Amino acid sequence: MKTFNTAGPCVPGKHYMIPPKFSTFKKLIDAERYFILHAPRQTGKTTLMLQLMKHLNEEGKYIALYVNIEAAQPWRNKIAEVNQTIVNEFQLNAEIYLPKEIQPSPRTLEGSVNSFSTFLSRWCLELPKPLVVLMDEVDALIGDGLLSVLRQLRSGYNKRPNAFPHALCLIGLRDIRDYRIYSDASKRHILGGSAFNIKEKSILLKDFTFEEIKDLYAQHTTETGQTFTHPAIQQVYYLTHGQPWLVNALGRELAFDEQAIDWNEKVTKADVDNAAEILIQRRDVHLDQLADKLTEPRVANIIESILIGEENVEDFLNEDQQYLIDLGLIRKGTIGLEIANPIYREIIPRELTATRQEMLGINPQWYVKPDGKLDIEKLLDTYIEFYKQHSELITKRRTYTEAAHHLLFMAWLQRIVNGGGQISREYAAGLGRLDLCIEFAGERFAFELKLNSKFALAEGKKQLLDYLDRLGLDSGWLIIFNRGEIKEWDEVGKREAVNDRIEVIWM
Repeated sequence: MKTFNTAGPCVPGKHYMIPPKFSTFKKLIDAERYFILHAPRQTGKTTLMLQLMKHLNEEGKYIALYVNIEAAQPWRNKIAEVNQTIVNEFQLNAEIYLPKEIQPSPRTLEGSVNSFSTFLSRWCLELPKPLVVLMDEVDALIGDGLLSVLRQLRSGYNKRPNAFPHALCLIGLRDIRDYRIYSDASKRHILGGSAFNIKEKSILLKDFTFEEIKDLYAQHTTETGQTFTHPAIQQVYYLTHGQPWLVNALGRELAFDEQAIDWNEKVTKADVDNAAEILIQRRDVHLDQLADKLTEPRVANIIESILIGEENVEDFLNEDQQYLIDLGLIRKGTIGLEIANPIYREIIPRELTATRQEMLGINPQWYVKPDGKLDIEKLLDTYIEFYKQHSELITKRRTYTEAAHHLLFMAWLQRIVNGGGQISREYAAGLGRLDLCIEFAGERFAFELKLNSKFALAEGKKQLLDYLDRLGLDSGWLIIFNRGEIKEWDEVGKREAVNDRIEVIWM
């Protein structure tokens, strides 16, 4: 029986798969081009390239070989070892995927010591057909080792197709033009585009469309008879924005894991929301890897601005923005930079507040009324007192200092709401605020968080009213956080009703 795959390449016959599309690649290959395929991790690059290799070899016009060269990464700047490791990987993969009669001969291997390009030239001269090479994890290499590989490919380019690969695809997280490679030998950074200026085209592997998600889940329906409501598929697309790993992870959670829906029952939108919450809380490897990036300074700088809603794009290096986009963490939205999808949008603040939540010493049941409803007034009053006593949690934070107020308040809420509710968040660079909606025991409570400025109150009132109208709520809270050192502690926590719909809390 087929399953939704979340680990390693998809295998036809074992996994539900979107049919691969090869037309663009084949045009480039037929034209003897060298090109790039890039996309964030776990989006299907390896699956696609393995299928392309199989397709080309079955057609018989070319000899195609896929090779992952990540094993050379530990050698870093030891060029001879990098070259030898790559040659070894070519030899091994040729044994796995190609008939014995076209595998590299002992003469080719013996005559290619410490020279990756020599190996390719000698092998191509032996082959009865043009060679197509698909090299994965190229950007895993470092420094002079990476430069050596790129320059050898560039130097051999004029020998193709008889004495060098007819066509070549470099596969990685990023477009090669965005590489900044530090050379120990030259003591300077070198741009990847200058080291590999023979690139014809860069192809970004896109996320799934709504129709592709529908087709993928329909394969499960065909296999098992289990159906998905239209709102359920729409919610999968909304929560993931088509990110392939997330789409498959939700499918696996809904249909195969411990809390899966019985195959005799339809999967609903509520089921999808529950599955997403399980993924967020469990934090599988894919999500854990993304969360680990949040500590990098160039990541933190941009994520913090997105969290507080203030767009400081002029302070961001283009390469830093592109780095986060290539990681799949952010995208360019209609307002400004935003988190790539709602699941990541929920994971990031939870990850940044996870340790703090455990240190707060809160019993969620303190804030639940006898009827099971959330005592929102007690929650707010207690937070104000807590903040006055523990303001050092803001002032002494070493990372995400501009967002420290937002993060502490969210940690407080999350610790309480974990007892039986959920929080939804809206934030983006340029939005000017962070919006929160607590759902608990059938009730909803809306908050808008802003840093103090000359226009914070006026802007905040208008923004909160818009948010309340979108949610269909009568009232909510505007919380304005002080930016600098607090001098008038009596003013901290001041609550003021500005109209019948909005209460402002000054922090």
